[in-house]
Amino acid sequence: MSSQSFDEEDFMMSHKSAMSHVSSALAISNFPVEVQGILTNAYDDDGDGHISTDELVEGARIKMRTEKCNRILWRGIGLAVVLVVALIGLNAGLTYGIIDANKDTEVQGRALLVREKGMDAEVPVATSNNEITVTLATLPFLPSSVVSHVENLAFSSEDGSVVYHRKVRSVDISPEKSLKLLTTEGDMVEWDLVDDAKKLSIALASGEDGTAWKMCVYCTECTAANVYSTPDILNGLDSFEAATGKEARRHLGTFSRRLQNGGRGDRECNSC
Repeated sequence: MSSQSFDEEDFMMSHKSAMSHVSSALAISNFPVEVQGILTNAYDDDGDGHISTDELVEGARIKMRTEKCNRILWRGIGLAVVLVVALIGLNAGLTYGIIDANKDTEVQGRALLVREKGMDAEVPVATSNNEITVTLATLPFLPSSVVSHVENLAFSSEDGSVVYHRKVRSVDISPEKSLKLLTTEGDMVEWDLVDDAKKLSIALASGEDGTAWKMCVYCTECTAANVYSTPDILNGLDSFEAATGKEARRHLGTFSRRLQNGGRGDRECNSC
């Protein structure tokens, strides 16, 4: 036996004796060939062909961490599924509620209609409408976008025996100061805060005697236009009341009456 062969054998014996019993027993070469590559990649960090105690323990730790992460992941997935199911149920409930509410409501024109219980489903009953009646003198205090949409108006004769329903041809507004309105029939309606804040002048197109008179600016039974209630409009009505010295009664629209009672005004109109 050569000196070189003796040295190699001596080295291998000393190396094997230095190995722990675990490393000696877990030589990767002792495992089937088809799993040796897997074991080498998973455990043999130093590449010596053996799985040492440290390598085995580290592999166990990695497995435990992986199992813990998997448990947390599955719990998260379970919670997400519960939340999704709850959201679907909530959405389904809201959708059913909306459909159930809408089956008893109907919009015709600009009015919201609701069918009463026990009635024929084809017969709607009106329950709300956001349209309010204001006097013509309030128009200078309303937003210009609202004034431009006033197409119809009504006013009564001086004694209230006749009610005139007209369409608007033109409206000239001096904001918070004056109004000049011309109907398609040629009638003229004027109001000026400085000249006569409490009276609104009306002149029919015929120009004959008795076809020009003045009416109280607060009386919606005497002169009226219909507008749709918004915060800007309500603020404008407040400004009108303040400018004309009317006692605050929370907007004309809340106590205004349409031209139904033969031109009888309220107490403030009678005192104008």
